[in-house]
Amino acid sequence: MLRKTRLYVGIALVVQAFSSLIMFLILCTKKKSVASAFLAVAAMNGVAGAYLLYQRKNELEEEEDNFDPSQYFADDDFTFDDSMINADVYGNENGDLSDDIPCDDEATEADFQ
Repeated sequence: MLRKTRLYVGIALVVQAFSSLIMFLILCTKKKSVASAFLAVAAMNGVAGAYLLYQRKNELEEEEDNFDPSQYFADDDFTFDDSMINADVYGNENGDLSDDIPCDDEATEADFQ
């Protein structure tokens, strides 16, 4: 069975088991003879669906344990030179704003009061 299909089939079987169980309860109250057949179908579907979901969970855990990020990302993918960004933002490569801020050496505190 395909790996990704196990999840969908498992969910479908669990839902079918739940609906068969509800049908069993309805038929059991009416004393119908097919009620036990619905209980048997519900049990089989529930067990099969739970097994498929458990198998898929184990496959996902195994894939997660075997995950190697170096297959998808190089070591230098996330390291880059900041000088181009600093040049765009600050106007110089070292990221220093002191060159851009005008400074008046002759001003005193008294001038601003």
